[in-house]
Amino acid sequence: MVEAAKAEGLGKSLTALLMHALARTVPQAGELARLLEAWPGDLAADAVTFRLSAGLHALARSGRAPGLAFLYTDQGKAALPDAATLDRALLSALETHTAALGQWLARPTQTNEVARVAGLVAVLMTLEERQPMPCPMPCEVLELGSSAGLNLNFPRYACRVGARTAMTPGSPVELTPEWRGQMPPVRDVAVLRTLGAGLNPLDPASLEDCARLEAYVWPGERARARRLAAALGIARRHPPRVAEGRASVWLAGALAEPQPPGVRRAVFHSMVMQYADPFERAAIDASLAAAGARAGRGKPAGPRRHGVAGRPPRGGAQGHRLGRRRERGRGAARGALPPLRRMDRVARPFLSLPQGLSAPRGSLCSPFASANLPRLSGRPHSKKPDWN
Repeated sequence: MVEAAKAEGLGKSLTALLMHALARTVPQAGELARLLEAWPGDLAADAVTFRLSAGLHALARSGRAPGLAFLYTDQGKAALPDAATLDRALLSALETHTAALGQWLARPTQTNEVARVAGLVAVLMTLEERQPMPCPMPCEVLELGSSAGLNLNFPRYACRVGARTAMTPGSPVELTPEWRGQMPPVRDVAVLRTLGAGLNPLDPASLEDCARLEAYVWPGERARARRLAAALGIARRHPPRVAEGRASVWLAGALAEPQPPGVRRAVFHSMVMQYADPFERAAIDASLAAAGARAGRGKPAGPRRHGVAGRPPRGGAQGHRLGRRRERGRGAARGALPPLRRMDRVARPFLSLPQGLSAPRGSLCSPFASANLPRLSGRPHSKKPDWN
């Protein structure tokens, strides 16, 4: 019921309908219910609801669960069945396809929603506005938890900022954030290269992997489905560079590589830290801290995630609060750029300017906020499914 309430709050009526129906039917689903009751980890942190919903979507798309097709088609509200009819169709799918759904439950969530990268675009443009060089500073972008690497192609997407378009106007992938607060500036961004890593990277050229991503689109998210299809098309023409491995190990190696002078290095993620355990988060933080300590005025250490950075230690890089990009409703990004303000000092420097240049105090930013990460005390475990 927790997920149903979240969906209702975001205006996702079909998703809420599905979550309510799962709350009624999963306890009756025999073997599947027993599997979930014996789940060894945290059901919420492991995004088990997302995995199950994706499995049901895949069954509906394949025609193996025709009673659920209405959730994923444009039939309109008039085609929605009553609760009893929906429950029968859902329970039939849960009991008939337990093995197939179990395969979806056993594999990690893969969404790769490209709307989330709008926040990174805003941050990079803000950095450009605040550096006094006449030309854009080249940047290298590193992504943690890249999935199929769709976010790594962000320079090829169009991002709407008010009445203007940033990055690549006319792109088949158009990000249309609803910015709240201070609007980000529209500036040219020079991206030298983008690299990423993931535990289970997907291949945009694989029909099976594409179908997996498509199954993770929530019911009724037609705009998101179109955006995903367009992003996959671009990725097939311009394959992203995604390595396989743990984010912490890959990041340590990537940050250890020599950084050319005058190049900004940016590290970001859109979702993976939600699923990282405390040790993985600590290892990532340690790599960023070490990179920040090595960064000089000629080698800026750039942003992490959409969020908050603080005042720098003496002699370190400078940071400020830029804001968070939120994703709500129909899957589009929602921008949030509140007025800049000073923050408490943090131990991790993130940004600096090239040698010989200066900027006002607090004029650079890191959109990857340590303040947004769970504390290293660990997360509570819930043995009960989050639809109960």
